[in-house]
Amino acid sequence: MNDRIVIGVDGGGTSLRVALATASGELLGIGLAGTGNYHDVGINQMRANLEKAASRAFALTESRPRSADAIFLGLGSVATEEDRSTIRRAVADLSLAPQDKIGVDHDLRVALSGCLAGQAGIVLIAGTGTACYGRNEEGHCWQAGGWGHLLDDPGSSYWLGLQAMIAAVRDYDGRGRATSLKNSVRESLDLESIRQILRRVDLEGMARNEIAALARLVTEAAADGDIVAQEIIDRGASELATMVATVAAKLAFSDVECQVPVSVTGGLTNAGPVFLDPLRKAIENRLPQAVLVEPKLPPVLGAVMLAIESLGLPVTTTVINNLSEDRGMLLQRSAAL
Repeated sequence: MNDRIVIGVDGGGTSLRVALATASGELLGIGLAGTGNYHDVGINQMRANLEKAASRAFALTESRPRSADAIFLGLGSVATEEDRSTIRRAVADLSLAPQDKIGVDHDLRVALSGCLAGQAGIVLIAGTGTACYGRNEEGHCWQAGGWGHLLDDPGSSYWLGLQAMIAAVRDYDGRGRATSLKNSVRESLDLESIRQILRRVDLEGMARNEIAALARLVTEAAADGDIVAQEIIDRGASELATMVATVAAKLAFSDVECQVPVSVTGGLTNAGPVFLDPLRKAIENRLPQAVLVEPKLPPVLGAVMLAIESLGLPVTTTVINNLSEDRGMLLQRSAAL
């Protein structure tokens, strides 16, 4: 590895991914570990996850971990300079890059960078949590959402999972319409009776990720024609479309006639048409000039691009093409670790 090397990091509520690459865009390794949201697990666990993922990325290069020339981390729940400072100190402890080359920002920034390959537009993250972020041609940025599950997180996996439990208990006591979610929630939580759900939630406790895991029950039920589940998805899609429209208005995208690229990323995109079709329809209704585009690169490679830029180097078409060509093979290899 004679070329300068950089590290890109993308971490949300479910997982943390590290990509190791040369400054010319040659991907060297990708590693995956636990959550990258230190608000959920604490800074020590986040640092341990980062160290594990970085070691796995270096393992694919068949070389020992060493300090890169720069690192950029896009992590969930990064909202203040205090957050950034806390993470910089944790990264410095691992000696992954020089202290003055440790870049930290929210996961939305790396998602936008990767999904649109550095171009202006809007990215919507729909995963364990949700948020929307955009940048216009003048370089102005705006974020909507991303306030966390206790304050405001509609349309997220957590929100869908919570709605599944709400629908189940309302069906059980007769206040809500009949839905297959009553039985699927009970079975998924291994309850003999839905009445045990109160003990499961209040006394035993459910982590955010556990509730988010129930989102699949909603998408599966909707795919099978369950009206209650379909309405839950429609409500979530409407809220997500409001985020997109708000960001577009703040950046004056809605004032122009040209098309606005919108890219959607996050775990909920794996649900397929049952989630994406209502979302696309809701976005187009709120922002007619929106054009939904497939992500060009995953967020972790957006972080790589930002790390390269921090060295004062341009992210050329060649760099982007190199990253794009190598990612499939390395993602398969990293999954086997």
